[in-house]
Amino acid sequence: MKIHNIFKRDKKSHKNDYGHVLVVAGSYNMPGAGVLCSNSAIISGAGLVTFAFPQSCYAAVAANIKPEIMLLPVADDKGKISAKAGKTIMKFIEEIKISSVAAGCGAGKNDALRKIITDIIKKYEIPVVIDADGLNVFEKTREKGIIKDFKNAKADVIVTPHPKEFGRISGIKYDPSPAARKKNAGIFAKNNGTICVLKGYKTVVTDGGRFYVNKTGNPGMATAGSGDVLSGIISAFVCNKNSDLMLKVATAVYIHGLAGDIAAEKKTQVSLTATDIIDNIPKAIGRIK
Repeated sequence: MKIHNIFKRDKKSHKNDYGHVLVVAGSYNMPGAGVLCSNSAIISGAGLVTFAFPQSCYAAVAANIKPEIMLLPVADDKGKISAKAGKTIMKFIEEIKISSVAAGCGAGKNDALRKIITDIIKKYEIPVVIDADGLNVFEKTREKGIIKDFKNAKADVIVTPHPKEFGRISGIKYDPSPAARKKNAGIFAKNNGTICVLKGYKTVVTDGGRFYVNKTGNPGMATAGSGDVLSGIISAFVCNKNSDLMLKVATAVYIHGLAGDIAAEKKTQVSLTATDIIDNIPKAIGRIK
């Protein structure tokens, strides 16, 4: 596949040409998920990244976030993003002209998170990457394999479930065979009008019509935070106005796996961490550029 346009940069460009990612994630018990997502987004080429998180997590976030990331602490409810945070986040998206959103990483399940994500995807015509608890909160809204909020969205919805999360949002009993993974991911994507990134061995990327099966990555990437890193890479790549959305998502998946492969060469698969994947994103991009 042709991916060179994703990395092409004009010598007269400035940071706003490469998009502004808003990460809506994290909770008191899992502040690191949003940190990993935000850090990977800025490393993956986003011009600007802002991290919106429950204000009670401020100390943990500030101690671990890259200094290039802007912080947007919002109202929380017992360590999770609260309903009151919705207005703050929506106002920020409009005033700052956000290019893409990554939502759900480590956010914890609550109705407030579901409403915020629903409001975003129904109102704004931007790519929105939904991961982890951002997906789990929609489980009970599913009817016959369809999540109406996804199907009726203005946004380009990109879902990134691991096998168990896929079962929750699709209602399809998980079958690990390659043929079934491809078929079922395609059914969900087509029925819900999304791009589905079904993670796991040979991650499947599909919009229900086209399919990419990824060949990079290794078992060492089955580690805490790896999926958060992927969400960050995708959210950065989809800011780019060159090439089509499916291609950008598939390229992000490829880069994620390749960064993990490069990291494993030095750290071994056993000792590989999500941070190691982030550290090797530049080398992965350099290898294919």
